[in-house]
Amino acid sequence: MNKTTRINTEMRYINNRQQFTISDLMAEFQISRSTAARDLATIQELGMPLLSSVGPDGGFTVMRNQLLPAVQFNTDELKALFVSFMATTNTQLPFLKNRQTLSEKLLAIASQSQQEALVELKQLLRFENTNPANVDLLELTDLAPAMLKTMINASLVSRHLRITMASAQTYDSYVQYLYHQGPAWQVVIFELAAQQTRTLPLGQIQQVAIDATELPADITDQIKQAQPKPNLIVQLGAAAIQQFKRLHRPDRLLQYLDPFEQTARYTDYVDVTSQSDLALAASWLLYLGPAVTPIKVPATLKNQIQQQLNKWQN
Repeated sequence: MNKTTRINTEMRYINNRQQFTISDLMAEFQISRSTAARDLATIQELGMPLLSSVGPDGGFTVMRNQLLPAVQFNTDELKALFVSFMATTNTQLPFLKNRQTLSEKLLAIASQSQQEALVELKQLLRFENTNPANVDLLELTDLAPAMLKTMINASLVSRHLRITMASAQTYDSYVQYLYHQGPAWQVVIFELAAQQTRTLPLGQIQQVAIDATELPADITDQIKQAQPKPNLIVQLGAAAIQQFKRLHRPDRLLQYLDPFEQTARYTDYVDVTSQSDLALAASWLLYLGPAVTPIKVPATLKNQIQQQLNKWQN
């Protein structure tokens, strides 16, 4: 991204937020602190009034103004939005059920030449889950549970939720994130009473209520301290790395062992007391393929892997 484009994008970023810090700009745009400071000086010279404050909660705020023109999309940006809608099964998330409507609205704001390019793009691209007999029809196999939209909307109001399961078990929880893996949605919470991270199947959640009480100020530190020590370490070859990129938990990372990223180490914790976690971990490790070298694997997980392999020998 060249400087002019970066400055323009930063101005949009700033104008869309009530408050931000230099660290926010550094992380968002992958720039150094000195570059971020120079960009802020340039932005102020262009007429965007910024107010700064000091202290632990300090940062910058922008005085609302009419400096920025109405949002318009160039052809490449329209293509990016259009392709993203095409690539997403419209039942994966509740807010994407109107994917077709959104695509048509994008076509409506495009110029004639842009419309032609988008229609051609739609005919050109094929994605996973596309029905070969009808390219406009997606195989809607990943039906989201009814609780998904409720959970998302509640978490946007407050991460402090009281979650009741179908078993009547209730968790006073801080919601960390939701993710989709295999056939089901999961929600990862930090249970405040037990000081423990848990993964709950979204399909088994019966009720969600927002808890108005204030969360501890050090909730992030509590979560870090409660993380269990890794009990699974494996080394991945090139083929396994490609498989990892296709399917893995959203918060899991690889430690690359060479400059060309052809070998990597994967470290994780598997709850050996949970049969569902063991089965999921075993299936995922087998999915990675033969280019996996075990370094540290719990005995119960090895047994689970062997049991799955034995099914093919019977």
